[in-house]
Amino acid sequence: MKLLFCPHCHDMRKLMAESTFCKCRKSSGYYKEDGLHAVYRGAAIPVGVSNMSFVGALSKDKRGKRPDGLGHRFVAFILPKSTSTVTMKK
Repeated sequence: MKLLFCPHCHDMRKLMAESTFCKCRKSSGYYKEDGLHAVYRGAAIPVGVSNMSFVGALSKDKRGKRPDGLGHRFVAFILPKSTSTVTMKK
């Protein structure tokens, strides 16, 4: 899964097939038709979430609190400006 974080308004949005914008509209992006490759514009910082890690955390979650008060962890990472699956457009 890919998300966009806007450093101006601190909004984070999930990418979808149609263009999505942050609250201040300085960042936007969308998935291409193949559903894997994405394009983004503006100040956005692309963020990746490991789908398998996220699904694993969901499977452990019974909506109860862990003893430490935290939820189940999953892997997320900041993507480079341009990768094989994410492209920055001006």
